[in-house]
Amino acid sequence: MAADLVKDGECRALVSAGNTGAALAIGMFVLGVLPGVERPAIATALPSLSGFTVLIDAGANVDPKPRHLFQFAVMGHVYSRDIVGKDNPRVGLLSVGEEEGKGNELVKDTFESLRGSSLNFIGNIEGRDIYNGRCDVVVTDGFTGNVCLKVSESLAEMLTSMIREELTRDMLSRRARCSPSAPSRG
Repeated sequence: MAADLVKDGECRALVSAGNTGAALAIGMFVLGVLPGVERPAIATALPSLSGFTVLIDAGANVDPKPRHLFQFAVMGHVYSRDIVGKDNPRVGLLSVGEEEGKGNELVKDTFESLRGSSLNFIGNIEGRDIYNGRCDVVVTDGFTGNVCLKVSESLAEMLTSMIREELTRDMLSRRARCSPSAPSRG
């Protein structure tokens, strides 16, 4: 029903708190895809040292073709430009090394098409570049992107827990030292 409301122009967006695959399927079959886009991709804006980095695909396409990654790069560029506010988003292709020629066949073939495009393609990037601000859009397949996303979520949870534990421990130890009933040292 939500997709039909968007299609009929009564709503401007559809939000799902549930099954991502179902939301993508509904989007494709009810709303359709834009001209030139064969497959939808999941994009997520992750915090970085330069504001936000758009990770695309974060889980929709585990086995895409190079032309799909190229389409994801274009979609990520538009998202970063129009939603995040980057004037000329720097697009990087996630690989196992920064050097040209690194990566699997999918990455190598995609590299060639991105290099010949009008996008601000900066070449291959590595996982650290998602957060260090080197690029504004990270293009990858859904398998790798989903692994990046889940590892990032887990790392954020662990760091938050460790910081909270350390702050609580420090507050308790300060309170104990300042308490009138605490034994004096000395």
